[in-house]
Amino acid sequence: MTGLAVADTWNWEFDVGALPELRIGYHDGLIVGLLPKPLNRDSDDQEMSLCDVVDVETDVMVGAGIGVVQLSTVGLVMLHRRFTPLEQSRVAWAVGTRVRRQRLLAGTDPRVVMTGARPPADLVPAGVGFSGYRVRLRDGDAVSEVEVWEVMFPFRDLLRESDST
Repeated sequence: MTGLAVADTWNWEFDVGALPELRIGYHDGLIVGLLPKPLNRDSDDQEMSLCDVVDVETDVMVGAGIGVVQLSTVGLVMLHRRFTPLEQSRVAWAVGTRVRRQRLLAGTDPRVVMTGARPPADLVPAGVGFSGYRVRLRDGDAVSEVEVWEVMFPFRDLLRESDST
C-alpha cells in the first residue's frame, strides 16, 4: 500500500488534558466522526460535526469500520473494544485526526480507521494490515510512549485512484 505515509510520529506529543472527550461505555463498537477540512491550516483543530457510537460485534468490527469509512460523510472511524483502556482510544482518535489533517493538506485520501489496541489476528479480514504510530503522551511532568494503530485496507489505493478520475 503506497502513498499513505505521514510524517514520522516519534516527535508527536499529546497532553492528556487536551485529548478528546469520548463517552464510550463498556462495550464494543465503532466511533464514527464527520470531520470537515481543518478550520485553520496552522492548527490540528477540526470541528466535530457528528460523532456517534455504533455497537458492533468484535468478529466483524474491523470489516465494519472499513465499510463505514467509505461513506462520503465519514472522515474518521475508530474501533473500540471494551477491554481497551479509554486513554488508548482517546490517543488513537487524536492521532487519527492529525493523520487525517495531514492527508487533507497533502491532497490525498483522508479516510482513516484507527484503533487503540490491535485486534487479534482471528478478527482481522484477509488482506487487512495495521500501521503503528508511536507518540508521546504528557501528563504533567510525566511523559510516556503510547502506540496506537491505523487499519490499512487493501483496496485503499484503488479508492484513491477512482476518486481522482
